[in-house]
Amino acid sequence: MPIILIDENIPLLKECLSDTLEIKTFSGRKLDIKNKEYEGLEYLFIRSTLKIDSEFLYGTKIRFVGSATSGIDHIDLNAIEKYGVYFCYAPGSNANSVAEYVIYAILKWAEITGNTIDDCSIGIIGFGNIGKLVAKYAQWMGLKVIVNDPPLLANEYCFPVDVEYSDLDYIFKTCNIITNHVPLTETGQFPTKSLISLNQLKNLQPFSLFIHTSRGGVVREQDLLNYSKKNKLFLAIDVWINEPFIDERLAKSAFLATPHIAGYSWEGKLRGTLALANEFKKFSGLNPKIDIILNEFKNYTPLNKNEYKNYKYLYDTLKRKRQLDEDTKMLLKIFQYDFNTRGKLFDQLRKNYPKRRETL
Repeated sequence: MPIILIDENIPLLKECLSDTLEIKTFSGRKLDIKNKEYEGLEYLFIRSTLKIDSEFLYGTKIRFVGSATSGIDHIDLNAIEKYGVYFCYAPGSNANSVAEYVIYAILKWAEITGNTIDDCSIGIIGFGNIGKLVAKYAQWMGLKVIVNDPPLLANEYCFPVDVEYSDLDYIFKTCNIITNHVPLTETGQFPTKSLISLNQLKNLQPFSLFIHTSRGGVVREQDLLNYSKKNKLFLAIDVWINEPFIDERLAKSAFLATPHIAGYSWEGKLRGTLALANEFKKFSGLNPKIDIILNEFKNYTPLNKNEYKNYKYLYDTLKRKRQLDEDTKMLLKIFQYDFNTRGKLFDQLRKNYPKRRETL
């Protein structure tokens, strides 16, 4: 019988597929795919911690790879095509969760600095699933929204009339809140690796807020660290170069420093599971028990638009439900330990992340 192998940190997927085929689970960044117990493996469900390339796929019977992620920089698409593997992922599944992280960072920054939110401008770099939600919530809060997304512009995308489009230099000179939501790419017409460096950071106004929740390599960390040391810059950082071995100095310089969990709300994880279950059904013809997932959404009641101007209520609610300050405390504790232990603890914080419900 074909085997389904599931990362144990994809919630409810095992239960959802339990009546289909034989199921095994795994944990961690590495998987010994050549182990005899996986000889019948045809369906593989992963997270961003596992890299899929030609070396991984060679000699296997894998026909299907599903990644419970919104990004795919851990996937070699050429290898997927080479071995004829059906690939799917969950774009947009964690968008609302990341947008909540951004909104909380803004509210906390305003609380610390005393800035008046509806006098501020936010620059959103990347206008995909997350960027669009951030723009909507920011407008509901009264912020002026300026966006940048060259690939969309080149494809003649029609940006909403209530957002302003501009280049990066103007955004960094004009906005006192910057957030980026682009994929990490190294090739093509618009590569994003090291997209943000001292060239842009030097244009920021004093006491500005920089939020980093896309992928570590999009920002030159050393530039960010050096600039924030010498200038009044507030940092909220969730993604890092060289995860899980992250830069202690940069983490300690941020008022929010979290272990790549901005997209880890319970609803965000469930949306990812649901997307993969539906793709599995389409590919295999088998019927997952999707109701198990759908039932979990019954307790989710997002705020309405009119509540976004009640900043204190919004701040207090997000603070209580997402507990990102607690995540920051837990992350900073790992620096008490040696280098290798820090990496293990970083992964454990992600693996054992508690159930946090969405508000927005």
